[in-house]
Amino acid sequence: MPDGVFDLTQMTNHFSQSLVDTDIDLANYCAGFRELNTLMYFVLRDVDQKLGILNDLRNPEKHPTDFCEHFSTVRKMCTFEADQYENNKLKSKSNATMGSRNLLRLHRAFLFIIDLFEKVCSGPPEIELSELTRSAYDGSLAHYHPWGVRKACGLAFLALPNRQTFISNLVAMQALNSGLNSEQTCQQYLLETCIPTLRKVYQTTQDIYDQNNMLDLP
Repeated sequence: MPDGVFDLTQMTNHFSQSLVDTDIDLANYCAGFRELNTLMYFVLRDVDQKLGILNDLRNPEKHPTDFCEHFSTVRKMCTFEADQYENNKLKSKSNATMGSRNLLRLHRAFLFIIDLFEKVCSGPPEIELSELTRSAYDGSLAHYHPWGVRKACGLAFLALPNRQTFISNLVAMQALNSGLNSEQTCQQYLLETCIPTLRKVYQTTQDIYDQNNMLDLP
């Protein structure tokens, strides 16, 4: 995929295909997040690094097949890594695989992006992207960031493009045969198909981490 091109349908399909009953397939999750990062790079940090760590853990050229299998789904990964932590603290850095920790960072950012998509589609038209982004951030990622990072993010949000430019760019990036070549069709797809899919993926991941007592990993 060329740099700067964001395929809304492909991103949604990756996340939809990641849903496997009460589990999440990590290959499709990572593919969806990589696509998402193409559009939301301006509000996401270190996504490529985290995805690289998760993909390396599943790389059969680097690890035995049975090891890679532990990182094929979120549930398998959390189960495999649970013994590496005690009270959400790493017992030892030696041989720690860190997959769950890196995915948790993406998971927290995922909620921020979902909320931002929803606010862009449904928020009052006079509210600018910077304000919508601040609101989505305050309700999600801000809870995990120290004051200095929150301050830096607030300043970065002020430099975001205006809301109409963001929407126009999103529409312009969709393929001509996608059926998503107007603001109305993109908005409808986001609200009716994309956002519900992303929320289901988010909640499934949240439940797995909660069941393994891993929601507060350092």
